[in-house]
Amino acid sequence: MSRVTDSVKEAGARPRKLSRLTAISYGAGASADGIKSTAYGTFLLFFYQQLLGVPGTLVGLALGLSIIVDAITDPLVGQLSDRTSTRYGRRHPYLALAAVPLAVTFFFLFNPPKGLSDFGYFTWLLFFAVSARIALTLYDIPHLALGAEMAPSYEQRTGLFAVSSGFRVVVGALTTFLAYKFLFPTTDLYDPGLLNPDGYFWLGLVSGIMMFLAMAVCFFGTLNIVPLLRKTEGALNVNLISIFGEMFRLSKSPSFRAVFFGLFIYVMAVNMDQSYSAYIGLHFWNLTTESMAYMPLASLGGAITALVVVRPLAKLLDKKRLLIATTLLSVVNLNIFICGRLFFPNLFPANGDSIIVWMVGLNYFLVGFIGLTILTTINSMYADLADEHELLTGNRREATLYATRSFANKGAAAIGVTLSGIALEMISFPEAAKVGAVSEGVVWNLGLLYGPIISIVWLLTVWLYSKYRIDRKSHQDICDQIAARTQGVGAKA
Repeated sequence: MSRVTDSVKEAGARPRKLSRLTAISYGAGASADGIKSTAYGTFLLFFYQQLLGVPGTLVGLALGLSIIVDAITDPLVGQLSDRTSTRYGRRHPYLALAAVPLAVTFFFLFNPPKGLSDFGYFTWLLFFAVSARIALTLYDIPHLALGAEMAPSYEQRTGLFAVSSGFRVVVGALTTFLAYKFLFPTTDLYDPGLLNPDGYFWLGLVSGIMMFLAMAVCFFGTLNIVPLLRKTEGALNVNLISIFGEMFRLSKSPSFRAVFFGLFIYVMAVNMDQSYSAYIGLHFWNLTTESMAYMPLASLGGAITALVVVRPLAKLLDKKRLLIATTLLSVVNLNIFICGRLFFPNLFPANGDSIIVWMVGLNYFLVGFIGLTILTTINSMYADLADEHELLTGNRREATLYATRSFANKGAAAIGVTLSGIALEMISFPEAAKVGAVSEGVVWNLGLLYGPIISIVWLLTVWLYSKYRIDRKSHQDICDQIAARTQGVGAKA
């Protein structure tokens, strides 16, 4: 684990020492988002399109609309949290408030009534997807802001967010592994096992309970840090004008624009990629659900590797260079095997060859490594942007900043998941498709979508990330100026 327990004294930030238990409790809270992201990205589209027979366009539209509605709440929750004043601080009341609603709505998301029409399933999916997402937003935005406050220094933030990202990726990977292994095994009746409807009942139930427990651990395990955190700087006066005014002030920073729009495009592509992961594994590579169960463990290995090296890499390359390098690696990783099968089929091993499993496993290993590295780096960058914003405006707005990050995530995800559903219909992917029953042309088009087409979008993010301006030296200068201003105000008082 990174040395998040170090005592840090940095200009512009009060000295703070985080115990390992506090850091681990904070990190464990990210497990809720890891479980949600895994279930949404891997199983939700497949469940409604393949098992319930809802047209892909309707499923994509419902998921897209739910994300748009959710995205609108992000700035609101951010400002509410920044301006809240209670005995439990600015963040913890929202951590507690979200736990039960998220667990309940998530269960019903995967357990709709039987016999509904396509429009009935569309309505059910839309309502509970919106409800679950809003509940998670109520937790996630304050949770991210809490991390920025807990770790004041440039280096310490990377360590703390590495722990948080590690929990998110590790628990997400374990969720997928356990679901494939125990809920969706291949049988004579269900091949692939993901066509078994009973597994989705337990997926919704167990996932809801685990998310509740993760949020509870975070709440109680970080209460000790509340007296050391900053108090609210303004009255609880939140409205749309103030929200968009705050976002406009943030957008004046070139570094903010670089990260915001770069993340937006990247997440849009990632959501398309995740939506197709089950389809690709089952129908492009012809893997069994038993083989696919071990792919998340490969991702877990990559995430653990990243957890060990991300902080030294950030020191060596700085955050911007690390983000650009891992984004380029993700493009190579996504395409190297997919393009081999698409464009050089005679030179590429046939499905069923044992080497296919190892190649896909390597792909998943790199996905885990890349995902944790990018997530950690982005979160740490946003914490640095909060310091820049304080220098420019005199106000601390961590939650509002992380709300814009979440807004970018969700707006992009809305586009990505909607396009995924539409694209499935465009290539005429059949419902309840058994392994080996999908035509070669449809499978080829699926691979083209998953690899080359999505990667073209990713390349634009590299150019956007290159516009980020905050490095270690400039961040220290920002903190020095904040400290000087604070000391000047104190001297006058």
